[in-house]
Amino acid sequence: MDWRILVLVTVLCWGGYNVLLKAAAGRLVWQTSMLWFVIGYAALVAGYCIISNPSLLKDRLTQPAAFWPLLAGLLCGIGAITFFKALPLAPGSILMPLVGLYVLVSAVGCLLLFGEPLTWRVGIGTGCAVTAVILLGQ
Repeated sequence: MDWRILVLVTVLCWGGYNVLLKAAAGRLVWQTSMLWFVIGYAALVAGYCIISNPSLLKDRLTQPAAFWPLLAGLLCGIGAITFFKALPLAPGSILMPLVGLYVLVSAVGCLLLFGEPLTWRVGIGTGCAVTAVILLGQ
């Protein structure tokens, strides 16, 4: 499948789940909302991984490289907790764009840690994205 279609689906799904979480923010305590979110997420992702690669459970979970996604999951969990706590406190039209600044952290991290080239296109695109997020967050 073309990566652009995958990106479109990702953006639509992630944007959609943020709207749905904001809808629940005034109706549930954040811990309940987060718990149901995690249950749905974990069930879907675990099921997909096991069905698409049945040998996964036998021999691949203990590789040394598994440390990195485990650490990533921990960071994601910390971010999720702070996000869920912020949901009922701020308007979604401001909160979501500001939280979207995580792409800047990702872009700069990849440039610094992996030596990816900083081209004019990457620099201008990142600058435009940051500007958009800041303008939307006002």
